[in-house]
Amino acid sequence: MTRIGYLPLFALIAASLTAPAAAAAAPVEPTAAKAAAVKAALDVPAASAAPGCAVGLFRGGKTELLVNDGYADVATGRRIDADTQFYAASVSKQFTAAALMQLVVAGKVRLDADVHRYLPDLPPYPDPLTIQNLLNMTSGVRDSLVLLQLDGIEPLSRASRAQALAEVFQQRDTKFKPGTAYDYTNGGYLLLSEVVERVSGEKFETYVGSHLLKPLGMTRSFVMLGSRPSDANAARGYTMPGGKATLTDEIPLFGGSGGLITTINDLAKWYADIDNGHKVWTPELTRLMTMPGRFADGRPVRDHGQGAVYGNALLIGPHWFHHTGAAGGFKTLFGYDREQRFGLALLCNNGDYNPDKVADAVLAAYDGSVPRVSEGAPPSSLNGRYGNPNLKAVYSIALTEAGGTVTVTDRTGKPGAPQVLEATGPGQYKGRGYTLSFDDNGMGFTLTIPRVVLHFTRLP
Repeated sequence: MTRIGYLPLFALIAASLTAPAAAAAAPVEPTAAKAAAVKAALDVPAASAAPGCAVGLFRGGKTELLVNDGYADVATGRRIDADTQFYAASVSKQFTAAALMQLVVAGKVRLDADVHRYLPDLPPYPDPLTIQNLLNMTSGVRDSLVLLQLDGIEPLSRASRAQALAEVFQQRDTKFKPGTAYDYTNGGYLLLSEVVERVSGEKFETYVGSHLLKPLGMTRSFVMLGSRPSDANAARGYTMPGGKATLTDEIPLFGGSGGLITTINDLAKWYADIDNGHKVWTPELTRLMTMPGRFADGRPVRDHGQGAVYGNALLIGPHWFHHTGAAGGFKTLFGYDREQRFGLALLCNNGDYNPDKVADAVLAAYDGSVPRVSEGAPPSSLNGRYGNPNLKAVYSIALTEAGGTVTVTDRTGKPGAPQVLEATGPGQYKGRGYTLSFDDNGMGFTLTIPRVVLHFTRLP
């Protein structure tokens, strides 16, 4: 919504009588029209001061459109612009992965090596844990930020990098055998940043600055280490309970899984290097970064069998590779469409936003020919017949974006009435008194009801 100013009635009448016919509203320039459409897609409340977003749209190596709306700091009335510094949250992970891949290209790190080769003081685990497991979120390493909270270190802005590492290093095992399941964890990327630090001999924050940011001229970007941005044009993070902007920016102040501070103008430089600069994103580094993740059995790494394939801090789909971020009132996204050489950067300081949905809305408003960012295996890819060896019934699954149905065929072969399922998350569905949770490889699901848990596998 936009505010409309009203003139007194006599002024409107006078204007209509005296203005010549040629004074009719001039046609809106195409760029201005697109900017207005993108701004509307951001849906930033106009009735009061509210946080918002900075958006960058890029094609063919160049910036096509920058759109900013909302307030970087609600209290002072400072608005967002293309140089406003935002906390990138998990968009930072691709910078950690790129730093690690530089060392791989240099022959200093092997993706198939056990992480203990580089971190010998990490406790021994029952099963091998490789660098690639960490990159693909198939490590089973526990989440460092959750561990900090469980140990009573809150808010997370109180925590140091050393404390976060100590939490991970004191874990005597992993949640599951590495390579067998997908489990998004900040702990794995914290360990990767420590590998970068120890192998390079530089502090992680220094390495990222000197080997990734500086070569691309990303002068307003850096990785935090113990303190917040002090820049006069830094954004604060908010949520909007009841429509009121509420400060919510207690963020971890160190790098690895997060920690990057950046701007839309700087992400334009990151995009340009991916597209044609190749100072950091050399052909070999790009090949490594965009390798789709695989489980130990060779199947693609997906979140509960749905969505794009996860690999090396990127969600890799048929057209896009991208990653989102969410922390402390910030929601972020950076993506690149390889076919159209199209890039999208989204930095928001409204924690209530869904970055994938906002990005898809922005693309629909700007250019409907560009595929949506949130591409990948649809829920319908899980459709089929499933069974459990302890039951004779067959469960037939039919899913859509919003939910779906499950139909139980009993032992006589007679199907029952379809039961409605509600989507509650990736691969997660709720029925009447039970839940279904699909396996990461998409070949089965776990049905949970009070006092009973059963696993079903896909039938031919």
